[in-house]
Amino acid sequence: MNAKTRKLMTLAAVILALGMFSLEPTASAQSPHNNHWIGIPAASARAAQSASAQSSNSNCKQAKGNWFDTFNPTTGGTIGTITNAGVLNGTTETVYDPAFVFTPDPNVFAYIAQATFTTNQGLLKTNNVYIYNFVTGLWIAMGSIDPNASTGRFAGATGVLYFNGTTVGGFPESYPAGISGDICFAN
Repeated sequence: MNAKTRKLMTLAAVILALGMFSLEPTASAQSPHNNHWIGIPAASARAAQSASAQSSNSNCKQAKGNWFDTFNPTTGGTIGTITNAGVLNGTTETVYDPAFVFTPDPNVFAYIAQATFTTNQGLLKTNNVYIYNFVTGLWIAMGSIDPNASTGRFAGATGVLYFNGTTVGGFPESYPAGISGDICFAN
């Protein structure tokens, strides 16, 4: 990893880490039946999205749902499902970059990955930056939508998705998360 990439990753890690302190649980996180789900309030996610991008594109839609991801020992990545998310409902595959960045907290590190969401509307591809606390198992991620790699209804789409999750179980571990953010469709 070159110095420029390292600086960008460190900056992203610090920004995401600071965001962790202002998070509130979603209604599903407060439910006694779903106490493992953690989510970012939709208002916070929308505030992070550029107001000018939303106003210039009336095709922006709020994203909200649940992601259940599980480690895949064959690939070293994760595979999962998206539910309660409308157009995002489907399956996922995440490929992780082996590089990571330490943070000021020795229990927390940052890393990057590319996620593919396979839906009945097409493929949505995101470039994710993760912050993971390996002591608590809590993690957050920000996924920038790749308009050039996405297909179908998502071709040309822009926006940001936010993931706020935890780690469940032993090997292979699962990573349930809440999803929020905005998808701005090209057409």
